[in-house]
Formats: sequence, C-alpha cells, structure tokens
Amino acid sequence: MDLERAYQEAGPKIVGYLVATGADEATARDLLHDAVVRIMRRMNERSEREADNLPALLFTAARNLRKNRVRDDARLTFVDEVRDDDCGLAGEGGDGAAYFVADPVYVRRRLKSALARLPDALRETYTLYQVGERSVREVAEMTGASENLVKVRLHRAKTSLRRLLGDLSTGRSQLHAH
Repeated sequence: MDLERAYQEAGPKIVGYLVATGADEATARDLLHDAVVRIMRRMNERSEREADNLPALLFTAARNLRKNRVRDDARLTFVDEVRDDDCGLAGEGGDGAAYFVADPVYVRRRLKSALARLPDALRETYTLYQVGERSVREVAEMTGASENLVKVRLHRAKTSLRRLLGDLSTGRSQLHAH
C-alpha cells in the first residue's frame, strides 16, 4: 500500500482519534501531516513488512506526536501574568500577591539569556531540536553524537531552562506555589 492511499483511508480515523483524545481538529490535522512527513523522510529505511502496514504506522506516528506535544506543552507553558511579591505594577491577585503582565519582549530576552547560560553542547542540541525542528536522529547526525546522548542533552537542557525560567511557567514553579 502506498502512503497516499494509507493517508486517504486512515487519515479521517486518525484525526477522529486525536480529537477524541483532546486535540482540536486543526491540531489533529497538523499532527497527521507531521506523521506523514516523518514517515516519508524514513521510507527508504522501512522494511517491506512495515511498508505493507502503512495505516498502522501512520496511526502510531500520529499518536506518538500527540503524546509528545501534550507532554512538552505541560512542561514549559508560558503564562500572561507572572507573580512577583515585591512588584507593585499591576495590582494584587486573589492571594494578595502582585502580578504583572509578561511583556513578550521581556520573555524573549529572558529566554535568550537562559539559552546563553546553557553549555554549548546543550544549547546546540536544544536549538537544533526545538527551534530547528530536527528529529533526534537528525540532531545526532548533525552533531556527531549518539541518539542516546542527544536525548540526554535535550533532557538536561529542558531541565535547566525550566529552572531558569520557572517564574514564567504555569508548571511547578516556586513563585506559583502557595
């Protein structure tokens, strides 16, 4: 079965599954498209057995992309307001702490500063993966590191960024803890 036929047959079902698991329809279609692109990039690496079962391969790729997006969104999600107990700029919230609206220029400056504080290998790996939208395999090929080392570097970079930018995150940051 060719990929186009698998996309035509399985695509609507996959989009339905992704919507049922919490994605909006536009995101579900984007995830399906990303899955097709991922499979196309690796078609020459696939065995004949895998090529015969493209609908299942497409479903698995889309499902995994959805899981990755949910996991990544939960880890570092920026908010419009940042809690600051010493700040008197924007009034007080319900808990008596002061909040201010996060300026996009300020957030960009903080992110740039945090990235600059990462060791070179972590910054390069994170930037290629996250900003350059490269796969772990592609980052490994580009940097000469093993895929496992790329995964370790990504984990360390994300952990460092979460620590450095915790006050801008909806995650478990000290500033948001009560």
